[in-house]
Amino acid sequence: MSSYDLRLKDLDQVLESEVIDLSKLREFCFNGIPDVKGYRSLCWRLLLNYLPCDRNKWDEQLDHHRKLYQQWLDEILVTPGSFDNEECDHPLSEDPNSKWNTFFKDNQALTQIDKDVRRLHPELSFFQQATDYPLSNVVYSCGTKRLNRRVGMHFLNSANVVRKGLGIVKISPKAEQTSTSEFKPLEEGSEAHWEVVERILFVYCKLNPGQGYVQGMNEIIGPIYYCFATDPIIKMKGINIKNIYFFYIIC
Repeated sequence: MSSYDLRLKDLDQVLESEVIDLSKLREFCFNGIPDVKGYRSLCWRLLLNYLPCDRNKWDEQLDHHRKLYQQWLDEILVTPGSFDNEECDHPLSEDPNSKWNTFFKDNQALTQIDKDVRRLHPELSFFQQATDYPLSNVVYSCGTKRLNRRVGMHFLNSANVVRKGLGIVKISPKAEQTSTSEFKPLEEGSEAHWEVVERILFVYCKLNPGQGYVQGMNEIIGPIYYCFATDPIIKMKGINIKNIYFFYIIC
């Protein structure tokens, strides 16, 4: 048996313990974590105390965080006026308690988030690919809950107007410019990984108004998301994506 295989065997013994010894795990991970069998995402969660050392408590913790994150999404991803029984609230209202007023202020931060996540690690095609675990109530909402639709920019065709002599006007269309949004949202029923990252960052921005979104946060969450979303264990892959928010705030 090679030294590498022996190292993996030692790590398995640490991780398969009923109660994991963090001191042994830290010692093992000091020289790097093997990028196989989902070791990296699991070790990260344990070393940062996202998961308790007692394996029997993992399912309860993960389930609690999934439900809590879904509750936040239900409260945050709501467009004012989307409910018939909602109190009358005009989009042009200047009332600080107006839901529309809050909606438009949120879009200022969302615009920057959307711009950053679309170009997240452009050298990797991963973030433009469709996730295997799209959020059903978002991707089947006819676009009403897709965050990128809230700040999507549409341009009118423009042209150059040149006057020659008396009353002679020549109109020449401008050359089409390449859109700055290199990566487009996917069709109804699916969403790209960058759209999931956008949602996580927006939720963080809403729940932490004192800090809000700072340019560069997308670069921090990128490696975390990639590690969790590519977990080779299918069950853990779906769980990881829905729990990335809580791991991100620890980091």
